[in-house]
Amino acid sequence: MNEENKSTKQEKHSESPSAVQSTWRSYKAEFRKIVWPSRATLIKHTVTVITVSLLFGAYIALTDGVLGALFSRFAQLVS
Repeated sequence: MNEENKSTKQEKHSESPSAVQSTWRSYKAEFRKIVWPSRATLIKHTVTVITVSLLFGAYIALTDGVLGALFSRFAQLVS
């Protein structure tokens, strides 16, 4: 490669401080547009997620226990 191509590639990879500042300002502006949930809504949704997770976990544990017992009985009958 010649020297001109090397310097052009280096320039593309380094951003100027003003470009970084501009990007950061646009991130901040977009972040201000987010509509955050109220505390009550956040608590309500958190409780819902935890409850559903516990119920689903209990269902999986129960199904695993029942199927494990059935397969154990079947294995005893076969052997």
